[in-house]
Amino acid sequence: MTTKFPNIFSQLGFGIALGASTIVCTGIAAKTYLKIKEYQNTIQVKGYAEKKIISENAVWSGSINASHPHMAEAYEALDLVREKTMDFLKKEGYSSDTVVLGSVTKHQINKRTPDGKNTTNEVETYNLSQTLEISSDDVKKLSTIPSKLNELNIAGYDINSGQVQFYYPSDKLDKLKVDLLAKASKSALERAEQFAVNSDCKIGKLLNARQGIFQITAPNSSDISDSGTYDTSTIEKIVKIVVTMAYVIE
Repeated sequence: MTTKFPNIFSQLGFGIALGASTIVCTGIAAKTYLKIKEYQNTIQVKGYAEKKIISENAVWSGSINASHPHMAEAYEALDLVREKTMDFLKKEGYSSDTVVLGSVTKHQINKRTPDGKNTTNEVETYNLSQTLEISSDDVKKLSTIPSKLNELNIAGYDINSGQVQFYYPSDKLDKLKVDLLAKASKSALERAEQFAVNSDCKIGKLLNARQGIFQITAPNSSDISDSGTYDTSTIEKIVKIVVTMAYVIE
């Protein structure tokens, strides 16, 4: 004769366990619901800050060039262009020890067959080039070098006058970024508070904050990049930052 007590106790235990789990799940669901309900009443705002800066150092880079059918004469021609260029820079106030000379690069061009389809082993010309670079804290003075060097081109010397790049000291820039980040965060909070006043509510705790990428652009420029922009083409620059902040609305 078999008894039904074990089955009854098993069913009873299952029922108790199911009831307990239901209570726990209900409690979790209720807590989650309240949390979601609380965070549904949020506002997301952006804060912005910018500051004009003046570049404090600059780097000019250019190159001198010469060509000739014979290699020896090509090097002699390059020596002459270098001499004229260094004399010119010296008159502008840049001594030879402030000019960084790169290595000479050589590019050989061979003659082509009469039909122009193939090259021969006969050299047509040797093209030589050498880079020059000057760094200076007198950014305005250095900015005039490219245009002035064109005088040598007019005189028949082959010079690539290059361009000047303008920079702001990295240590000062790091401090400025911290200051702008604080101002942008304050700007975001002020916008949120203004919204709260207009909507008859108040701003609660900060849920999250997201910092944008610093952009260093030329004045009146709208150029931006996901990885950040650092314009080096102008002496004056604008440093910009945008932050995004989310607050609970009470």
